Amino acid sequence: MEKGLSLSPGGGVVNNVRSPFVRRHICTAIAVVLMGPLAAHAYPGDGDEAATSAQGQAQTTQSTDAKTSTSPDKKPVELGTVMVSANKRSERLQDVPMAVSVMSDTQLERQHAVNFADYATQIPGMNFISSGEGQTQLVLRGITSGSGQPNATVGTYIDDSPYGSSTVYSAGSVLTPDIDPSDLQRIEVLRGPQGTLYGSNTLGGLVKFVSTPPDATQASGRLSADASSVDGGGNGFGVRAMGNVPLIKDQLALRVNAYSRTDPGYIDNVNTGDKEVNEVKVDGGRAQLLWTPNAMWNVRLSALAQNLNSDGIGNGGVDVDPNTLRPIYGDDKQWRAAGTGLFKLKYRLYDLSINGDFGWAKLVSTTSYGTLRLNENVDATQAYGPLLNPAFGIDNGGYSIAQRIALNKTTQELRLQSPTDQAWEWRVGVFYTQEKTTDTQDVMSFDALTGTPIALPTLASLAIGPAKFTEWAGYGDLTWHATDKLSVQVGARYSSDDTTYKQTGDGALTGPSDFQTRSKDHPTTYLFSPSYKITPDTMTYLRIASGFRPGGPNVGVPPGLGAPLSFGPDKLTSYELGLKSLFLEHRMSVELAAFYIDWKQVQLTTSTGGFSFLGNGGKASSEGLEASWRYSPVAGLTLWANATYTKAELKADTPPGGLYGYKGDTLPYVPKWNGNLGVDYNFPLGEGWSGFVGGNYSYVGSRESDFNAVPSPRIHLPSYSNIGLQAGVNRANWTVTLYAKNLTNQRGITSTAALTLDPTASPYQASYQTPRTIGISASVDF
Repeated sequence: MEKGLSLSPGGGVVNNVRSPFVRRHICTAIAVVLMGPLAAHAYPGDGDEAATSAQGQAQTTQSTDAKTSTSPDKKPVELGTVMVSANKRSERLQDVPMAVSVMSDTQLERQHAVNFADYATQIPGMNFISSGEGQTQLVLRGITSGSGQPNATVGTYIDDSPYGSSTVYSAGSVLTPDIDPSDLQRIEVLRGPQGTLYGSNTLGGLVKFVSTPPDATQASGRLSADASSVDGGGNGFGVRAMGNVPLIKDQLALRVNAYSRTDPGYIDNVNTGDKEVNEVKVDGGRAQLLWTPNAMWNVRLSALAQNLNSDGIGNGGVDVDPNTLRPIYGDDKQWRAAGTGLFKLKYRLYDLSINGDFGWAKLVSTTSYGTLRLNENVDATQAYGPLLNPAFGIDNGGYSIAQRIALNKTTQELRLQSPTDQAWEWRVGVFYTQEKTTDTQDVMSFDALTGTPIALPTLASLAIGPAKFTEWAGYGDLTWHATDKLSVQVGARYSSDDTTYKQTGDGALTGPSDFQTRSKDHPTTYLFSPSYKITPDTMTYLRIASGFRPGGPNVGVPPGLGAPLSFGPDKLTSYELGLKSLFLEHRMSVELAAFYIDWKQVQLTTSTGGFSFLGNGGKASSEGLEASWRYSPVAGLTLWANATYTKAELKADTPPGGLYGYKGDTLPYVPKWNGNLGVDYNFPLGEGWSGFVGGNYSYVGSRESDFNAVPSPRIHLPSYSNIGLQAGVNRANWTVTLYAKNLTNQRGITSTAALTLDPTASPYQASYQTPRTIGISASVDF
């Protein structure tokens, strides 16, 4: 391997030439008011308490009632009970001794929220770093090392099955599953480490997509269509369908949903003249079969598929000057070589859940098999062109990195847990996962103006993997209900991780490589959480919890060069004090949480002798306050808001030879302030008609971008906001909605990255939140 060029631990040939992941006043006011998200509807449970058909129908009815409320009675009403499965039990949100947020199906539908960018900033403590759809890193409570972080710090579950990579070998932090929320019951966000119950890669927390279960009591269906237009860009369209069929009355039911949508583009390529190159097409669906032979047993089998395709989003955002952040070619313009930008991503997940109730305990078995396929072609001309074109004596030489990632993951979890109505409540479980990853990368050469191939010697051709990760884990927790007010929970998890990694390759930029390495780790996590109910509707709790990410063999580091062949797990411990309260006859809720997180042995990029690799040694902390509030002053009207203060910073200088960060520097892309305000109002119109209006305001404070690979100031990203509005009417089973996103057309930056080999030189690419989007949707239930 040639000195001065390095392999990226995240899988890129060179860190800063892949996609950006691989290459106060308003909040103060909100904090005084305090606010939280719209409640989800009551849910009969999933995982250990899978819904029966009748329960599924009850949930569907309740959700529909919420959408079509026409009551003329303006007397105050209760907020309603929110049920969650965050603790792998179905329980009232108010009774869960940790910070959990919920986005309901109605809230997602009315806002026409189709991906993380539409709703992530509405959740306390959550931020995201994104260079486009399908390329988003989720951040909870400030736990991130930046856009180049190769492994996720936020876990993702679909129902009771984990999805996504646990390792650094398949761009795990970037390829976060962004599931279309059609036919979801709710999205749960668990804030704070979940290492004991959910295992690795939940340092910051967990996002859980909860689907609507089949209903064996009656047939039902739903059809919807929508159209939208983005300012300065193109048009979008979408269709969705759902059908539920009882196969055996009260015992066996099938539920199927499918969708196809086009998300409009708005970025133009000034080199090729192509318009709206970041247009994205998404299609997929889910089928579920639920069998409830008797009151003791139920079995759910499901299959999920989603495809995301674009000819341009692999090339990131808009070209800007890193010193001023002003666009070089104009708003929403980029220069990219012809024939580059391809981005295709496929999710597949198949899972089987079996639940048995023996009276004295419940047995839960969850088996899943998931796959991920990525095919992308990213322009690297502005990085390699100045170096290679003079060397080969060619003009207009273009270069790109063609990358293909394949991930196959199998999981099995078994757990046994006691009933909840006894003084000593217990749970024990075992977990197994095996994932296999292959990642091939080739540097391509062609004419930058036409895309016609140019025959040059092999520049780089790498086979990163196969990497095989195997984990066995055992966990358990015990809750002592000392009185009807005081409970104390303790838990622990022991994991045994084994990773093997192989790499082969050749090329002028990388040199030959052919080696295999292996790494083993045995991380342990724990949980201690006493809680006290001051009243049946007011609870305070203390939660001390830990989490980890697996270590593994280093990418691109052959033996015998003095660099470490492996890196270890990074770990953190979180200390959280919280309060949850319902009052005013259950018409108002308040939630408060204060946290301090100590993050040690942080996995950071470093280098030696021209080789880039992952190492441990970084220290960081995150501390903050989260406050949320929700209020229903009269029937049909709901107000909510939340505010978050986060101070996330390095506690020591970064290790020599890698990224340049110093003690006291803030962690990348973490704002000190986030805030959210919202309102939703349902009202009668007479003669069978009803209406609804609502809006949402989100604020993201200023941030610092990634740590630099050379000693230089970081890019300061200004704050931004987003206003969304929606209004609609209902009649019988029909609903029509008008909606607007980013109403004031704010240009909030969600990520930046250098396009050249010099990390301080122009141009940079900046990714922005989607410009103002206006749309209409219509749906019918039957």
